[in-house]
Amino acid sequence: MHAQQVIAKRRSIRSYTDQPVPAELIEELLETAIYAPNHKLREPWRFVLAIEEGQKRYVDALMELLTARGQFETKTPEQRQQAEQKLREVPVYLTVLCATQGTPDQQLEDTLATAAMIQNLQLLATERGLGCCWKSGKHWFTPEYATLVHATEAERVLGVIQIGWPAVVPPVKPRTSATDKLTHF
Repeated sequence: MHAQQVIAKRRSIRSYTDQPVPAELIEELLETAIYAPNHKLREPWRFVLAIEEGQKRYVDALMELLTARGQFETKTPEQRQQAEQKLREVPVYLTVLCATQGTPDQQLEDTLATAAMIQNLQLLATERGLGCCWKSGKHWFTPEYATLVHATEAERVLGVIQIGWPAVVPPVKPRTSATDKLTHF
């Protein structure tokens, strides 16, 4: 598959089969994804992988975090159970941390480099038949979550990548043409 095809084929996948994903495959994808451009080769990223037995411990800890944050206060026990089941159906969670050292400009460069690396990872996963969903915001960007994944004071969570073999691939959503957003100087 050519790069153009992989880019056009990539989707945010939210439903996965129960087929296990080998840890070695994730590590292989990461070894290539890290070739993203990054200023002065600072390589500002670090990863926390929750797979196989680690995935079970991770979801247990995540459910505790969500409960402590009041995520289920207005939910029925059935809704809480559905939310937990949905989390358990994701075969792999990869938390991506980014260094927060240096000047504000360096931190921005490092954030952008880490985002480019994440996109590399998603495209590589797509090429291999895997599906991903880059999760951000909400509980992922909290101090409690940073503690859960053992982020240092010099790191921040840039996202959580859910990975697995797709059960459902959503259709292409229309995009605004780049030429509609292009200004010639």
